[in-house]
Amino acid sequence: MIQDFLRTIELFEDLTDDQMAHVLMVGMVKRYRAESVILTEGTASGRIHVIHQGSARLSKHVPGAGEEALTILGPGEIFGEAEFFDDQAPSANVIAHTDCDVLAIPHSEVRTLMQSRPELAAKILWALGRTLARRVRESHRQMASLFAISRDF
Repeated sequence: MIQDFLRTIELFEDLTDDQMAHVLMVGMVKRYRAESVILTEGTASGRIHVIHQGSARLSKHVPGAGEEALTILGPGEIFGEAEFFDDQAPSANVIAHTDCDVLAIPHSEVRTLMQSRPELAAKILWALGRTLARRVRESHRQMASLFAISRDF
């Protein structure tokens, strides 16, 4: 059941039953076949996405080289969080790596939930901040690896 699944995710673990019901009412679960595009770089979605089942990859198109996978996300992982903060379109593509089910929750509904419960807002912001911090650290690690490899050429 998706409600039980969401309770295992830091972003949603402190929601009351009513708040969880609200998230489930405004959210939409969509099934994507492997290799289907979930988000396109530069095209706003206005949603936070949670992978329920399967996996998705964040990738960039590299001219002359094609798709470059940045990371693979699995169940419980989220994307669309950067857009939540800066209202900018996604900076990468998200493609179903395997068949996957993804819950999409409108940013406006997450903001409404945060405004109704300030103590919950802090928890949501910390959870989103930790996600962003992990991704920045991983990007730094990848950049360092690329710099090390480039020295050999």
